[in-house]
Amino acid sequence: MIDFFKVGKKITICRKERGMTQDDIADRLFVSRQLVSKWENGAGVPSIDVLLELCKLFHVTFEELLCLDDKPSIDPHDIFRDRDRLFVVQSIIDGQIQVALPDVFYQFSPIERMMVLRAIKEKRLSADMAELFPKLTPGEQNFLRKEGTV
Repeated sequence: MIDFFKVGKKITICRKERGMTQDDIADRLFVSRQLVSKWENGAGVPSIDVLLELCKLFHVTFEELLCLDDKPSIDPHDIFRDRDRLFVVQSIIDGQIQVALPDVFYQFSPIERMMVLRAIKEKRLSADMAELFPKLTPGEQNFLRKEGTV
């Protein structure tokens, strides 16, 4: 999974290192400055053909521009800071980011909480249930009880 925020930061860094503005990038790639801003803010990523042009323009590899070799790390006090929320949740579920779930569970939205609980139910993610269970809402506790997780 690609972390759009991290890719956006990488594009910004590469652009500034070359002394270019967002307008300069937009002109070179035949896109709007607003689209370049969207990429840099992590609200989206360029298409494959534009990514390839950016790689040429910045003299970086595809993997480097997409931050594919970077190991994800997070601040346990704010696991979503400067990160795409779905990227963080999915990385936790996939085991790419290690966290103590009972300590960070309050940071998840209701939908994200259910994604994590479903992963626990399906045994794709493990958690210290003795510590996590008291931090769940009654509905979440019932969801785990009905599914036989607890």
